[in-house]
Amino acid sequence: MTQTGSQAEDAGALPAVSPGERWSLEPLREEERPLLARLLELYLYDFSEFTGWNVQEDGLFARSGWHERQWSTPGRHVLLLRVEGKPAGFAIVDERSPLPGGGDRHYVAEFFVMRGQRRRGLGEAVAREIFDRFPGGWQVLQMPQNTAAQGFWRRVIGPYTGGRFRERTIADGDIVQEFDTRPGAGSGDQRAGAGPGRQGRDRDRGRQRRRAGDRARPCRGRGNAGAGRTDQGAAGGDGTPG
Repeated sequence: MTQTGSQAEDAGALPAVSPGERWSLEPLREEERPLLARLLELYLYDFSEFTGWNVQEDGLFARSGWHERQWSTPGRHVLLLRVEGKPAGFAIVDERSPLPGGGDRHYVAEFFVMRGQRRRGLGEAVAREIFDRFPGGWQVLQMPQNTAAQGFWRRVIGPYTGGRFRERTIADGDIVQEFDTRPGAGSGDQRAGAGPGRQGRDRDRGRQRRRAGDRARPCRGRGNAGAGRTDQGAAGGDGTPG
C-alpha cells in the first residue's frame, strides 16, 4: 500500500528543507526493527482514513506477524529515513513487482514520511533517491480514493522521467505508473511528445543524483506517499491489517 498524507492540505506549508539540513536513507538494522514497527503503526493509522481499518484490543492496527513480514520478506529492501539523525519515515522497495505484468520491475511497497516533515520537499527527494539507487523498471501504485498520493507521485515521476512514463488503471481502480530509470530505456509512454530528449533527461538525472544522499532540495510536495496494496497490507476479516 502506498499513500500520501491525507491531511497535507490542512495547514500552510512548513519551511522547505534547507540546503544544509542533513537526511539519510539507510538499510534497516536489526536493532532498528522495533522502531520500524512503531513507525508502521503510524503509517497504518494514516492509511485507515481510506481503508476503514480498526485497532485491536492492544491498540495496534497490525495483527501478529505483520510487522515482521515487512523486513523478512525475500527480495525486499527496507530503508529507514532520518532527518538530522532523528527517525522520520521509511521506504520499502520490492525487487520484483507483485502486480500483473510486473516482471522484473521494482515496486514501491511502502513509503512514509512523518507529518512533521511533510510538505517540505523531503518526500520528493527521498523518492528520487530510491529511483536512483535501484535503476531499472518500476511500478508505483496508488489507491483510487487517495488522490493526494496520485498527485505526489505524478509530480515526482513526471520530472524525473522527463514525462516518459505510462499510467494505467488496473483492478479495483488502482492507479499504476510504469517507467524505466535506465538511460535510453523506453517507458511505453502513452503521451505524445512528452518531455525533453534523452540528453536533457540525462542532465536532469545528473543534477538529481548530485542532490541526493544527505541533502534535500527545497521544493514543494508532500512526503508521505505509499504505493500498492500487497499481501502484507491486506486487511483481515476483522478490518485489521493482516
